[in-house]
Amino acid sequence: MATSDTTRLLVLGVVQIFEPANGYQLRQELLSWEVEDWAHVNPGSVYSMLATLAKQGLVERVDLQLTPGARAVAVYRMTPAGQKELVALVHEAIVEVQPFERTAFYAAMSMGMGLLDRDEMLRLLEQRSARLEDGIAMIREKATIAAAPGSPPHVAPLMGYSLSQSESERAWLVGFAESVRRGEMVFRGEAARVDWKPADNDPVWRMLNEQVAYRAKLAELDAKA
Repeated sequence: MATSDTTRLLVLGVVQIFEPANGYQLRQELLSWEVEDWAHVNPGSVYSMLATLAKQGLVERVDLQLTPGARAVAVYRMTPAGQKELVALVHEAIVEVQPFERTAFYAAMSMGMGLLDRDEMLRLLEQRSARLEDGIAMIREKATIAAAPGSPPHVAPLMGYSLSQSESERAWLVGFAESVRRGEMVFRGEAARVDWKPADNDPVWRMLNEQVAYRAKLAELDAKA
């Protein structure tokens, strides 16, 4: 999955979680996840991606004037097409194994809990695990060749590095899948946990409070449409 697809996944995902929300809120939420560091998503690309998604009909932009004379606020919400696209991107990123780039997988797993049901997640993890097994077998074969006389001396250790990464991920997948089977975490269609909430000073509370005003205004506009 290309870097642009990962940005697309993250922006669609944050709209899905917090809609309706304005662009600044969505940008700040993603930055709080430190996406600049691990996903290479810079602040400007969030706005650019929102504009692209709106043009493609995957999110809807609505300019809301909450009070007479106030400046309009650009608010975003998901469309059915956007929901379908997000699910497809998450499925692809979970199943596809990229040995040297796991950013898309990390992004998809960040969104997957609320987007996928428990059985669906397990199916995708099983598919990834099977592909990972194939990759491990291929690396071991290459490592055997690299260890033969005549190969550059640095190749075999590097193959060992790749192998250790893949084997570590396989072990993690097994453990994570077991936790899913035990009923841990919360997936789509399940009751939210009552023993966890954001910290009192988390900016998400302001976003959730402003959702109330956005939803009321959007309902008013939808009723007139």
